[in-house]
Amino acid sequence: MEQHTDPREKFIAPSLFLGLAVVYNAILAILNAHVMHVSQGTVVMAEGIIVLGACAYMATKLKFLKNCQPIFLFQLVMLVIFLGVTLLSEYLNVKAFRDIFLITVFTLLGTLTSEKKIIKLFTILAAITLFFLLIEAYATELYAGLFNPASYYGATRGLENPDFNDTGLFVNALSFEGRFSLGIFDVTHRLSSIFIEQVSLGGFAMILTMFTSLFWDDLGKKSRSLMLVTIFMIVATNNSRTALTLCLMFAAGHFIFPKLPRYMHLLYVPIVLLLLAGLFSIDSCQNGLPLLSSDDMHGRLNMAYCTLAYMDTSSIFGAASENARPFWDSGYVYFINGQSLLGFVVFWLFASLLIKPDTPRAIRLNHYLNLIIFLNILTSMAFFSIKVSAPVWFIAGCFYQLQKKIAKE
Repeated sequence: MEQHTDPREKFIAPSLFLGLAVVYNAILAILNAHVMHVSQGTVVMAEGIIVLGACAYMATKLKFLKNCQPIFLFQLVMLVIFLGVTLLSEYLNVKAFRDIFLITVFTLLGTLTSEKKIIKLFTILAAITLFFLLIEAYATELYAGLFNPASYYGATRGLENPDFNDTGLFVNALSFEGRFSLGIFDVTHRLSSIFIEQVSLGGFAMILTMFTSLFWDDLGKKSRSLMLVTIFMIVATNNSRTALTLCLMFAAGHFIFPKLPRYMHLLYVPIVLLLLAGLFSIDSCQNGLPLLSSDDMHGRLNMAYCTLAYMDTSSIFGAASENARPFWDSGYVYFINGQSLLGFVVFWLFASLLIKPDTPRAIRLNHYLNLIIFLNILTSMAFFSIKVSAPVWFIAGCFYQLQKKIAKE
């Protein structure tokens, strides 16, 4: 019998676009430190080139996107909601449109990627991340000289470097107070590797854990070892409470999730909201903010509760999109302000139903998607950074296409 080779095996561009989405900050930081001055506009332009370049590439591969109607429908519905929110609020929230468009673009790119290609890509990304993480930990001056994160974030975010920080590192890297540290390695700061800032590196640890679980049977011994070492090194040196928590949940979930009812992942959002309501009361809030604010898990969750409890009707129905930005650290409120409650529900259903829970791997992926998104955005909208969002949806798109391929066979 004649064997047909998957044409996606020959597609290199999807991997290149995702690779650029993950490392472009590092490239811009090097340029800023040694070649030219960069600004926030440079960052926006770089992201735009990656995303629009991906769109132009996919326009040449439309025949391979014929099975992607749910993804296109999601984008269409969210576009209609975005236009409605824009009209109601009389405010053009470009960031809200961009957050959703990234999901569509990288999910579609993932459908153009074969299983072999995605394994090779994530193996390379893990190796690069680990390499620069070790340099940052044990040759900090070399790392700071190469990237000069303090200068980069001063130029692109307007964050002034305080006088006490003469390391060249991003000042947030020096903040340990109130954070849980494994205390295994003697490092002087929170590491960020090629991500240049700490939150995205923590996000990448979650993504690698998800990826390793999903592709464990297809990874060779060296790749497995690389993934496990990289994940461990990140959570041991990054001091991200969310990353540590979710990596442990994913590791346990690898064995537990396939034994649960197939659609149980749909319960995470209501459970999270009910737990917030059970843990806190309106007495802990004043004018939409916690009475006692602290940068620990309790304080962050209290912030999420108070901002949700004080949401007004205009925000819920999409008439206050301009209010989204101040709530960056309270993701549910940020998202609902920018997309309306209807937009949030559509997004939740898309994330929960795109992948059919018909195999143990698919069931795991559904749990991972819901946890990495809807637990993450309780205390931050960092998930919607292209460095974190793009690889997550790339994996989802690859799985979506694999399901379609298996169904045809």
